[in-house]
Amino acid sequence: MMNENAESSSVKETNTSTGWKLQFGVLCGMLMLALIGMGLSQALEQSAWWYWLFVVFTYAALGLWRSTRKAKRGGHGLKNLISRELAHWAVLLAFLGVLAVLERKEIISRESSSDFALLLLAFSCCLAGIHFDWLLLIMGVVLTVMLVAMATLEQYTIVLWLVMIVVTVAAAAFFYLKSNRGRAADGLD
Repeated sequence: MMNENAESSSVKETNTSTGWKLQFGVLCGMLMLALIGMGLSQALEQSAWWYWLFVVFTYAALGLWRSTRKAKRGGHGLKNLISRELAHWAVLLAFLGVLAVLERKEIISRESSSDFALLLLAFSCCLAGIHFDWLLLIMGVVLTVMLVAMATLEQYTIVLWLVMIVVTVAAAAFFYLKSNRGRAADGLD
């Protein structure tokens, strides 16, 4: 009995460690997609729309995957969750479509519409984070900070990119070291 509890505890710790690594990997992937999108928005204004649509679909797929996994583990119904989350992302796509129309009618500039698209994505991520999965809330906040930084520090773009890369690497190193220390302390290595 004692041995079974020790093994069960060991398996839970391994799953928790793997869970954090997976969550951090998803967050880093989402962040990299956003960073690439910001670079494309600055360089290729016209083609950036297609990339942002790809990002929206990717974020929606990742969010839906994570929230359905969580719902299955908790024994909650999936039909209502999936329909609500799909409706959430469909509304974002509709608003991005309105933004595209405003840009094509030259009511707003391409540069402004790209910034608004990123702001809509950040807002949608924050709302999805509140209602579905906390990871999307973090992503929404990061996207908002990135947008504000890009808008206010446009003349320091290179410095901003370097700072974001350093912060990302530092966060990755922190989580990696934390994960290894936890495994070493539990004797899982």
